[in-house]
Amino acid sequence: MPNFAGFLLFTLFPVILSLGMAFTNWTLKPSVPREFVGLRNFNDALGFSAVGENMPWVLAGYCGSALLVLAGLVGAVWLALSKARCSRTGAGLVLIAGFGLALGALFTDSHHSLIIAAVIFALLGWVLWGARPNERDSVSSISLVPGAALLAGMAGLALLHGAMWGAYESNDPRFWFYLYNTVYLMIGLPFSVAGSLFLAILLSDTLPVKTGRAWSTAGLCVICGTLMAGLLWAAGYRDAALLSLVFWIIAALGLAFNVVSFRTIFYLPAFTSGVALMILWKALYNPQTGPINALLAAITGMEASDLPQWLASIELAKPSLMIMGFWTAIGGTNMLLYLAALSNVPVELTEAAEIDGASRWQKFVNVTWPQLAPTTFFISIVSVIGGLQGGFEQARVMTGGGPAGATTTLSYYIYTLGFQDLNFGYAAAISWVLFAMLFCITAFNWRFGRSLDV
Repeated sequence: MPNFAGFLLFTLFPVILSLGMAFTNWTLKPSVPREFVGLRNFNDALGFSAVGENMPWVLAGYCGSALLVLAGLVGAVWLALSKARCSRTGAGLVLIAGFGLALGALFTDSHHSLIIAAVIFALLGWVLWGARPNERDSVSSISLVPGAALLAGMAGLALLHGAMWGAYESNDPRFWFYLYNTVYLMIGLPFSVAGSLFLAILLSDTLPVKTGRAWSTAGLCVICGTLMAGLLWAAGYRDAALLSLVFWIIAALGLAFNVVSFRTIFYLPAFTSGVALMILWKALYNPQTGPINALLAAITGMEASDLPQWLASIELAKPSLMIMGFWTAIGGTNMLLYLAALSNVPVELTEAAEIDGASRWQKFVNVTWPQLAPTTFFISIVSVIGGLQGGFEQARVMTGGGPAGATTTLSYYIYTLGFQDLNFGYAAAISWVLFAMLFCITAFNWRFGRSLDV
């Protein structure tokens, strides 16, 4: 009963209250009377207004083309994950779509986002090209639909782009820009998951160290580390001395306690305070005093004015946060989940593959990876949900959402609307838009991911 009462009071009631707030102009400003505004908040976030001649067919065609691109992308992902066979022509259409985006990046200002989209489409096309090809490359194959939808949607967007943005403008351009920032930062999720799997594979086996010699070898590492650190310190390289001592101590721990020590070290960022880590990385990225720029200056001889500005640069701010997120995520909970899943892979399957002469890569692709499907499915869902909801801590602690809003995500935008601008009604509406996106993406993952066979 206490747990249920806490759920009603601290979870269900705030959610229902926020839903009601989304249809009002709820604010703490005493000069603004509270009113029921219906769908106005949602229209302000998602709608468009005519600034020139009203051309409904342009708006309908542009939105339809965007939906075609989205449908083609979803269809290509479904073909890559399902058991359906894909024709070479269908895979080729997806590759052509990626090539078209790469060409478009050369002639537009949004070259970064187009290049990223081109890489995603190229990877999808490559997967479809090599996975389960159709014996008969029929023109009527259903696998042609995603590629055709991508090409048709991209052609429509390219043809109607000028007319669309000459006749209409977004009611809230910041919402779409911050949604773009959120999706951009999520590009690092696949690399983080792959890094976690790679670390788990490395840490799944014990080191080939004999028990009797482990402690003596560890002591030798400590002595060598102390001597090297002393020499570097005496020579004036104090930072290098401290780093060398840390590395030698890690090596000694690995020899003394085997792979358990490395698992613990890689998991350290996961239970360290997130704010502490962000302050540390902010200091590392400092363009004047940070060690990253100091190392670059020592290697390249560049002047301080020519070195990267990292968090202060519009072009580098988001990649800098992605690098920090990758470093934090690869050794965290995902690594532990993969370690548990690897321990459950049947040994007899691996031994049978070895008897059949399978290489390491063949054993991973045909034995290990299929057994990890449920774990990967769970990690993918949790990562996508966390990615869409994330970005608040980094923006609040490291960048303040800048420079020029380059690191502001939807979660930080909701915070600023509600607790800085005191516009709770509009903030609640955007929160429910974010919930709708999370629900749709999670439902898609659940629909097509749970059917993966082990």
